[in-house]
Amino acid sequence: MKSRIRKREQDPDITRRSLILLFVAFGAFALLLGRLYWLQVVESDRYRDLSENNRLRLRTVRAPRGLILDRKGRAIAETQGSFDLVCSPVDVKNLESEIDLLSEIVEFDVEDSEVIDKIRRAKRTNPYSGITVARDLRFEQVSVIEFNRENLPGFSVLVEAKRSYPYGTAFAHVLGYVGEASPEEIEQSEDDSLEMGDLVGKYGLERLMDGELRGVNGGRKVEVDAAGRDQRLVEEVPSEAGGAVHTSLDADLQVTAQEALGNRAGAVIALAPRTGEVLAFYSGPSFDPNMFTRGIRKAEWQALSSDPRKPMQNKGLQGTYAPGSTIKPFLALAALEAKVQEKGKTVLCTGSYRLGNRVFRCWKEKGHGVVDMYRAIVQSCDVYFYTLGLKVGPDPLAKLEKDAGLGTITGVDLPGERKGLVPDTEWKRTVSKSRWNDYESVLLGIGQGAIHLTPLGMTVGYAALGTGGEVMRPSIVSKVIGKDGKIRTFAPETLRKLPWVQENVEFIRKALAGVVNDYGTGGGAKLPGIVVGGKTGTAQVASVKGKMIKSEDLPYEIRDHAWFVAFAPADDPQIVVAAMVEHGGHGGSAAAPIVKAVMQEFFRTRTVGPPRKEGA
Repeated sequence: MKSRIRKREQDPDITRRSLILLFVAFGAFALLLGRLYWLQVVESDRYRDLSENNRLRLRTVRAPRGLILDRKGRAIAETQGSFDLVCSPVDVKNLESEIDLLSEIVEFDVEDSEVIDKIRRAKRTNPYSGITVARDLRFEQVSVIEFNRENLPGFSVLVEAKRSYPYGTAFAHVLGYVGEASPEEIEQSEDDSLEMGDLVGKYGLERLMDGELRGVNGGRKVEVDAAGRDQRLVEEVPSEAGGAVHTSLDADLQVTAQEALGNRAGAVIALAPRTGEVLAFYSGPSFDPNMFTRGIRKAEWQALSSDPRKPMQNKGLQGTYAPGSTIKPFLALAALEAKVQEKGKTVLCTGSYRLGNRVFRCWKEKGHGVVDMYRAIVQSCDVYFYTLGLKVGPDPLAKLEKDAGLGTITGVDLPGERKGLVPDTEWKRTVSKSRWNDYESVLLGIGQGAIHLTPLGMTVGYAALGTGGEVMRPSIVSKVIGKDGKIRTFAPETLRKLPWVQENVEFIRKALAGVVNDYGTGGGAKLPGIVVGGKTGTAQVASVKGKMIKSEDLPYEIRDHAWFVAFAPADDPQIVVAAMVEHGGHGGSAAAPIVKAVMQEFFRTRTVGPPRKEGA
């Protein structure tokens, strides 16, 4: 019987579709297998790191900056512990709301987008980094932040090393301050050791010695929970503190200089003339560098930058002023060295001096009468030095002054030094394309006209008078103990020895002693048992026509600047001190007492021997 069951024929369309599905399935499986291989083998290290970063955080432990010490080993810049608010950008859930909450606890302006921008930038470039949001939190602020941790994922309080300045405003312009490294500073770091959040020196010694003072950061690898809170310490690498910088500064002298200047604007500098060691260097008004350590607020910065007395300027290093009569000893020495006038030559001072149709007045309205060089220096007779300025001329005077250190870069180990200006005929031709005029020489005789000098330059110049022509480089750093324990010391450096005739220098020193001790203009600096030699200076700021008006009767901004520069003992100086008071009036009444106070403190613990014999 023939089978009634017929074999069913396969539909070719179905077969083709089945094959297509089979190939698709196979292809999908192959892609899945390839992707699995890529993830598990080729990219295994990357995804292992991502996985670890979800569970682990590397907390940077900032290295403490090294100490800066005064000459007696007292810390004038140190490191203390600080509660800092740190953000881990990857763990932040809602940045705006969290910052809004924090602004009620921490003192920063929520409308200032700087903090938010910094966190957003880090979230793009390095989301696992730690961003310091606020420094030096109070204990009650820490307590509130910890209580609200559930609402602040990504934010935590860490104990960090904080820069501290125990003397506050006293050393501000010498030490400078620190701040967070800028993106440019991080990029330009030679050893790639800088990272976001690191503190670097921005000004003064902190900037100059940053490489020595900055330590090596450590780190803590910790396990965190879903909110980014630390759960367990996995690994720790300790930080390495920075080196120590020893200075020649004396904290007692520095504080004395600050107190003596008071709230007036100006500068006080003291140095050892035979070594160039800077003993005190104060500029006022000052600022508190601790503000920058914790993060200066906008209102604080605006107050500093808008103050017309410029508290951020180091007036001893960067301020330039007409020196007034403090220049007269250099003019007298230049005349003696050039042999254009003898010590005993007299001049009649009637209270004024006429040159052509110009009349130049003496500070003493009725004049000093007949004066020789000694009496002219002691009484600061302007008329005598008007005539002497004409005799010497600008070029010999400029050479002697520059040789002594005036109007030059002294080379002190502080950044930003200005040199001022000692004019001569070449300068006049270059600047104005004109010849030197006689009246300009007359003005130079009393330290007026184009000349302007820094208090540091003037201090170095008087130190040269005190040593008889040995010009030393002023220095602040005396020794550095590096991070590796190696010690570097810095010996005194002689810049030049001037070929001055010692008999002439001895005469100038004797005359300067007379300024203080022989009824001269500097009697306010007289010390019992110690012969002080110095010179007052009252530098005119604005020309006032008509009858002579006392400086104190003028508006503050056009009052005369007050100078006094001195050394002691006069025959063999151990210290030279310069005081310059902006718009202070007369140097004898405003500046001389400042110098006296600093010298009194200096000699308080020192024994002074008998006067040295002339020529010895």
